[in-house]
Amino acid sequence: MGLVVVTLLGSSAMSSRTRSSENQASVTAVPTRFGWAEVPVLLKVAVAVALCGAVLLAAGPLVGVIPGTAPAYGSSAFLVVLAVLPVAVAIGLLAAGRAVGAAGVLVGAGLLGLGRALNDLQLVVGPLTAARPELLVVKSLAPLTAGIGTWLLVAGEALTLVAGLLVANRAGAQPGSEVFAEFEEDGGQRRLLLGGGLTFGGLATLGLLMPAFSSDNAFLLSPDLMNGPGMAAAGGLLVAVTVMLGCLFAGTSRSPRFGRGVLLGVGLGVLVVLLPLQIAGAEVGWLHTDGRSYMATAGAIGLIGTSVWPAGYAPWRRREHTADDVTDPYPMHVVAGVLAVLAGLSGLIARANDLFVVEAPTDKPITPNDAVILLSGVQPESYANRLLLPASLLLVVLGALLLVKPISGVVRPALSVGWVTVPFASLTALDAVITATSTSTAIRAAGGAVWSVIAMVFAFAAALFTGFAGGIERDTVERTDRPTNIVLAAPIAGAVLFGIGAFGLPTMRAKDYVAPGIWQNLQLASWGLGLAMVSVVVAAVIAGRARPARAAMLLFGAAAVVGVRALEFPLTSGRAVDATAGAGTWLSIACIAALVISAFVALAVKPDRR
Repeated sequence: MGLVVVTLLGSSAMSSRTRSSENQASVTAVPTRFGWAEVPVLLKVAVAVALCGAVLLAAGPLVGVIPGTAPAYGSSAFLVVLAVLPVAVAIGLLAAGRAVGAAGVLVGAGLLGLGRALNDLQLVVGPLTAARPELLVVKSLAPLTAGIGTWLLVAGEALTLVAGLLVANRAGAQPGSEVFAEFEEDGGQRRLLLGGGLTFGGLATLGLLMPAFSSDNAFLLSPDLMNGPGMAAAGGLLVAVTVMLGCLFAGTSRSPRFGRGVLLGVGLGVLVVLLPLQIAGAEVGWLHTDGRSYMATAGAIGLIGTSVWPAGYAPWRRREHTADDVTDPYPMHVVAGVLAVLAGLSGLIARANDLFVVEAPTDKPITPNDAVILLSGVQPESYANRLLLPASLLLVVLGALLLVKPISGVVRPALSVGWVTVPFASLTALDAVITATSTSTAIRAAGGAVWSVIAMVFAFAAALFTGFAGGIERDTVERTDRPTNIVLAAPIAGAVLFGIGAFGLPTMRAKDYVAPGIWQNLQLASWGLGLAMVSVVVAAVIAGRARPARAAMLLFGAAAVVGVRALEFPLTSGRAVDATAGAGTWLSIACIAALVISAFVALAVKPDRR
């Protein structure tokens, strides 16, 4: 696999070099292959550190993590291969003269090191509750003590993290060197890396939040991220978050070769985390793989595919655009605006119609339960579609503003995150429809459910064309260095933490009421929650490196998304008796405050240019 990756990355870099020399002949050519003598000393040290980490990670399972226990299946050889895979790919790239790509792989794999180390430390603080069938299966309640293998795993993860940190800043290249010049070259591939990274990285993040397997063994609990043991929960959540941050880091990197390497390292890291658990679910009779975790596998494969995608290859284009081409993004703004308005209007129609109605079934016999419902003569009231009102109004307003040419470019970032409110509200409504119709054949879906689906389709289409418009804007205005607003770091970090809690915790508490969640009680509405949470977190992080006006609108749009979540309690509290506001409501309010403060900071503080 390493040879294939090296070959594809090499051809990608050569393709980029050929196109760059044709379109920008005035730019001095920068070498893409480096001999061992030209490789920065710090990169050599990082590779050595990563190799030591890989050896420790491979040795840990062989030595044994807990004395007196054994893995659920013969995983030793497979774990050894996975342990050395990322550093083997990095060494292969380095041997092929791709020093910048090798550094990116080390960074991408290292980003996951801290989360994986925390997960391994669960074997120290509570081995009885560690869901690691590839390492051990407990057979009794006798006290257990971590063995040498556990500490080897923790040390290996720490060295992997250190190796990535060593080369995170231009691989340690000295100013004026050829490797340093490689980092200064803008290959114009940000749209590919950022789009592919966020798409497949988001898919991988959602998959990592899902349990990898279910268990029939009382001594091996199913991995529940939020209700599981504290150290494992913290590690799993950190791994999921760093996957998204790594993809963002890759997509905004000035050097496309470094960004490709980071995506490749992140993709390999996800497979290293997930494959042992999924194989356990497939190989062990009393374990069952959870299909939702395959989202992470597909996301990892997508990240690897994005990293090796030939530079400049776009079969849907008939000609190559040069650096001097300027494309007007306004037509895309118009399409996105119209689609957003249609999504909003469809959502309003869905809100005005019933989600489900009570009728006597004509194709099935009436059951006693159906008879009770029909004789009551009461049409069930649904609270689930009430969120469609604020969500739809938001899209109507943003879509209409996007049609005004002088301000369309400024409003576009708000829609790029605000569109997610309609899928969030629609999936909540459809979840209620599925629940209601499954309880009785006398209840059937009504027009509100159909219009909810139509609103989602329009919203996804609006998001697609908003992304196209953003890509055109980046191609035409990002010819200078990106601004980095350091002052935004603190409020954005707070907004991210509040946002995770806002969507991860219930907004309402009541007796005998269990809300759909991301970490537990997974339902159709959980997908909307996860999508909204990821969108808000990504928008907040991107705003830290965006132009002031765009950053502010992006943050205002994220605040609007969280605002819809905050309205869930006042709009739907009537569905439960004696309902009170939950932690999700208060964290939503805190997140809105942090996002609004960040937006004003972005406008008031001039970012540094590096």
